[in-house]
Amino acid sequence: MQLSCNPKRTFNLNSMTNTTTSVSDVETHMEWRLRAAACTRTEGNPFELDETVLERTKKSAPPLHETAIWKKVIPDNVWTYHDRHLLHDTFVRYDRAEQPREKSNEVDQVNELVSDYEVYGYREDAQPPIAIPDPQDLNASSVKGLSGYHRKSARNNLPLKQSLYPYDVYTFDSPYWERVARNVTNHHGNPQLKQKWTDYRSEVVNAVAANIIPQEENAISKFVELIAADKPATTRKKIKAHAFKQCGVYPNFRTYNPKGTGTGTIHEFVCGELGLPKMGFEGRTDNDAQAIKEQGYIIYASDRGDALRAWGSGINKAMRWGIPTWIFGYSNKRIDDLIAWRENFIEEFESFKETQIQFAHSVAEAWVNEECTEEYNSFDVFDLVSSVDEVSFPIKLAGFFPQHTSRNVNDGGRPTENGLVDVYGKTITFDPKGDCLTLTQP
Repeated sequence: MQLSCNPKRTFNLNSMTNTTTSVSDVETHMEWRLRAAACTRTEGNPFELDETVLERTKKSAPPLHETAIWKKVIPDNVWTYHDRHLLHDTFVRYDRAEQPREKSNEVDQVNELVSDYEVYGYREDAQPPIAIPDPQDLNASSVKGLSGYHRKSARNNLPLKQSLYPYDVYTFDSPYWERVARNVTNHHGNPQLKQKWTDYRSEVVNAVAANIIPQEENAISKFVELIAADKPATTRKKIKAHAFKQCGVYPNFRTYNPKGTGTGTIHEFVCGELGLPKMGFEGRTDNDAQAIKEQGYIIYASDRGDALRAWGSGINKAMRWGIPTWIFGYSNKRIDDLIAWRENFIEEFESFKETQIQFAHSVAEAWVNEECTEEYNSFDVFDLVSSVDEVSFPIKLAGFFPQHTSRNVNDGGRPTENGLVDVYGKTITFDPKGDCLTLTQP
């Protein structure tokens, strides 16, 4: 029997994103099976893979769409599964230009795979690579591999090449989801070539260059959250930062790292950009905190207006050293409505302030003469707050870190918010002897 492709059986390249495609055709499946049946132990199939093995793998290594990570990032309505098939390498094409790294050049890793294949053969618990209909080939039986690039390289380096291999075949409704799926599938097992953060960055840059995602911050951020969903938040942040830079994208929302002293940290902004003393009081408590007293105030940054640490430490130090604490507000994550968030921050600040005043009033009752107790307890919250001397109240809100930084590429990427800002993003000057921002805003 001659095994050849039928040149008359083609599909429309524009319909490749549909769920009913050539990969579901009976003729396509027959062609794949005939080619697989022609392989022998010494010619293309030393692992002796067949339909029996294929069926066993569906239990030992279920399709990726049944995994938690796939369900987390890929919606059900953007893909269709066309079953697991044994495909000969002649039907599978890999696009070298789309690889975020040159996997076949990872000599040590590929050699490790070769050794693994030589010792164990095909691991039935290893996740098969996935493939889609090949949009660049009119042959209806041809597919494009989205994963398994380095495994194919290793199989071709065996003493007897293993040309037959299981693939899970899918169709997706856009190249966008193909890219996302490819990165999800890069977490197979035994052994595996792990993705580095630089590989994800390259994936983003390639996707932007191919017009799969727009060259703008929100699109890049969303894409990174999907393709690197199993990575720590710090790693995803690093991927985004480098992708923005390489793609010439200016982020429109600035975040701050509360740890460390380098670029992008709270310390760098407070001490470097604002030129203020470092936050807290560390290293300045000798001689009854003389250095802090000479400084005249303490600074804390907080992502909540009612943060216990900032308030508790501020009140404690105010009582011990007679100096005020200034709180700088910032959001620790992207906020769509920054003004509303800042207004809520002030509400939290004011509410906590009222609670502290009520607490002080309750404690002070012990020193009130009995004949004055009824009058003392008659004050409501408004009366108590109104009676407070705002000048001497020790906890004050200085303002907010600049975060809404929509940038203009034609203006060197200059941000719209600079320095310390008020609720509405207007630059203000920090005055350690000035008024609390809550007295005038919102």
